Amino acid sequence: MNLKQESGAALLIALLILLMVTLMGVSAIKSGLFHERMAFNAQADEMAFHAAETAIGGVTGEAQRNSQFVSDLVSLKGTAQVHCVSKSSGLADGACDNTDTLDERASLLSESSSRFDSKRVLLASDVEYFKDFVFESEGNGRFVQAAMPFSRTNFQEWRKVGPSSGQFSDENGLLDYSVGP
Repeated sequence: MNLKQESGAALLIALLILLMVTLMGVSAIKSGLFHERMAFNAQADEMAFHAAETAIGGVTGEAQRNSQFVSDLVSLKGTAQVHCVSKSSGLADGACDNTDTLDERASLLSESSSRFDSKRVLLASDVEYFKDFVFESEGNGRFVQAAMPFSRTNFQEWRKVGPSSGQFSDENGLLDYSVGP
């Protein structure tokens, strides 16, 4: 009988191949988790953006439907009015608390701060009967949980055309913040 001494090279090569496959697997898992976190962060940031836009949309929508809403903003003489948009009550006066959420998961808050900026004579008009009332709204969307540090703030200027006296104006003319021609 001829016995050869075996050196175990096949076992060593198999172990090296197994180590390389394991390292590639671990690397793929790490890469997948990193991409999952990136996608989650992008989605959370986008949700906060849409919550901020919803707050501004709630204010401008209410201004289109309700002239008293616009008159109330004008009467504050440039002081900001805070509104909260929630799933249960829609647009409401005041800041949001953690129960005034916007979404089904009760995780997003949508808040706006709006103020009257000025009233201007309409362009291409020599009559001062109608004025261009300019307002500014800042929408803020954020998550309720402190562990979700995603927050977006958007700013929008919007206008409403109305009579220079009467519907949107102060009876004493104190709100004539006119700028421009």
